Amino acid sequence: MTSISNPPMPPHPKKHYDFFVDGTKYRTEYMLLTGSQIKQIANVPVEFALILVHPGHQEELIADDKPINLSRPGVEKFVTRKKVEEIVILVNTSPKPYTRPVISYDEVVTLAGYTPGPNNHYTVSYTNGPAANPSGDLYSGDTVHVQNMMSFSVGGTVVS
Repeated sequence: MTSISNPPMPPHPKKHYDFFVDGTKYRTEYMLLTGSQIKQIANVPVEFALILVHPGHQEELIADDKPINLSRPGVEKFVTRKKVEEIVILVNTSPKPYTRPVISYDEVVTLAGYTPGPNNHYTVSYTNGPAANPSGDLYSGDTVHVQNMMSFSVGGTVVS
């Protein structure tokens, strides 16, 4: 009597994680990578900043030592930009030195001399921005790219 054996199972494929940097797809077997490791895999020069683009196009500057979990649903998309040297932005016409490529709503409100918080509401508008965002309004939780002599106008009201 001849016995029939099952064919050998193919080797279990390794789990992999995809991400994009400046539109180019990369793949890794590591679930967690730091900003620096992502920049190294994508050959991003050290003088460039790594920015994670969230759904809705909200952007988050990623520090070199910040871990990124690539196992979350969806594919992580990053863009890179040359790091900004110290520039001057205008907040309510007052010049303020600034050194990051993006600024948040809370940072602008704080530079204007106000205190961000759940009972404090502010209107923030900007002009003279870079091509990606030349002018517009900034809302709580938003960030925007900056350039030298970009102007922000902040007005506030306290809700009691």
